[in-house]
Order: sequence, then C-alpha cells, then structure tokens
Amino acid sequence: MVRNFTDWNSVRNYKIFGRGISMKFISETLTENYAKQICNWKYEGEYSIYNYPKWDKIFSENWGITIEQTRENEFSAIVDKCTNLYGYIRILDKNDYLLIGLGLKPSLCGQGLGTILMEILKQQCNIRYGNKKIVLEVRSFNKRAITCYKKAGFKAVDTYKKETPMGYGEFIKMEFTDQI
Repeated sequence: MVRNFTDWNSVRNYKIFGRGISMKFISETLTENYAKQICNWKYEGEYSIYNYPKWDKIFSENWGITIEQTRENEFSAIVDKCTNLYGYIRILDKNDYLLIGLGLKPSLCGQGLGTILMEILKQQCNIRYGNKKIVLEVRSFNKRAITCYKKAGFKAVDTYKKETPMGYGEFIKMEFTDQI
C-alpha cells in the first residue's frame, strides 16, 4: 500500500544537498525487501551500534521488522518516486504516548535528510493519532541525531541506561513539545 502525501493533503518537495534539487518523498509500507535492505546498511564507527544483524538472525529471533503484520502496522518506508529507499520510520502506540523511531540510509547521513524524516514522522503521527504525545529515545553519544530532534521540536526529559537488542547504552528520552 502506497501512502503518498497527497492522501494527507501535505505534499512537500524538499531541497536536498544544498544544490536546489527538489525531491518528493513517499511513505509506503515497509516490505520484506525494504527490511532486508535495511539489514544490509552499515554505519561506521560509533554509529555501528545501529547496524542490524543479518536477516536470518533477526528473523529467527522474531524482531518486529521481520514480521509482516508488524511492518504493516508500525513501519513505513520513505522512498523517492523511483522507490529508492532513503529511510524508514516506526510508530508504536503505547496508549499514553507514541514511541517513534527512524533510520536513514548511512550514505545519506549528515545531509539534512533526518530533518525531512522527522517532519514526515510528525505528520504521520498527527494524521493517525491526533495530538497524542510523541516520545523518542536516542543514544546519548549520538549528537548528530539529538541536534536533528531538537530542530524538530523535541526536548530532553530524562537520561537512563538500558539493554536493547542492539546493545547496552545510555539513552536520552525526548518529547515533542510543539503541535503540528
């Protein structure tokens, strides 16, 4: 199922790479093919903590990204008009709030596209859930992401350590403070 922004009355063309190039992004269901592509993304250095294990491993462990129904309900692929995968977003309804997550293709990091993904994510939250509180968790070392989230209207509200399937670490909990 393709969810183009025209369905939401919010088509946006974004200028990327600072060269006046306009690009329209489309949000669509995260297919198994897209999920497998994400498993092949490789971040460098300290960001390698975000590298997914091989598909067969996470499939055998029933990670959410491997389960078709979970992908359909919680995940969206962010693609261009040629269906090139740029990133993905995830929205988990936790009753009192929405827990969000996103990933950007490693070769595209540091080019301003995280801001675009955040806008798409906030729009989807608003359309699907109204003004429900939006929360995210980010590893405390990830200054690049924290800066992006602050620009998108999120504020740090807590810091804590926890274990995740991707490894133990210190996290900052951030909440969206503005209305769309």
